[in-house]
Amino acid sequence: MAGEDNGDPRSAPAPVRRGSRDAGGKRRKKGMGAVGMFLLFGAAPVGITIWFFVQPEWRRTQILEKVPEGAGGRAIKAAICVGVLVALARLALPAFHGAAGTLYDGLNWIRAKPKAMRVLLFPAELILWLLWFSMQILVAVDAVMIIATCLALLLLVARIFQPDLLPNVLPELLR
Repeated sequence: MAGEDNGDPRSAPAPVRRGSRDAGGKRRKKGMGAVGMFLLFGAAPVGITIWFFVQPEWRRTQILEKVPEGAGGRAIKAAICVGVLVALARLALPAFHGAAGTLYDGLNWIRAKPKAMRVLLFPAELILWLLWFSMQILVAVDAVMIIATCLALLLLVARIFQPDLLPNVLPELLR
């Protein structure tokens, strides 16, 4: 009968994962989403620009006099740093992590074979292990590069208005 537990594991209802889907059964997005990205990169600069041009002429002149020489170039370097950070965090890290997971699945597939087959597959297992190990190293290097890029971005943003802040920390390319 429907809804009756007759001891068959196939008749048991699937476990419900709470919080991962909305009432309509669709997956909810995590993070900012398109609206948040638009507000961050689209509406905020437009709003600041409108605010700047609404100010009286004497106030705009006063604001522009406070901006040090070369601030535009430093701001462009900070924007490039943001692009590098996004590429490292949203493209490279997931790619390396996914490749490492796939290689690990291949290793587990070989390890599940009988011993005679594993002896024959040993060269393939060795190559897969070396590739998996290199992916682990790339994930670690990418994580370190993400942290270094974050620190460089913070320093570059601070240097937009304080050009003499920690003059010998960054390489010449980023000064």
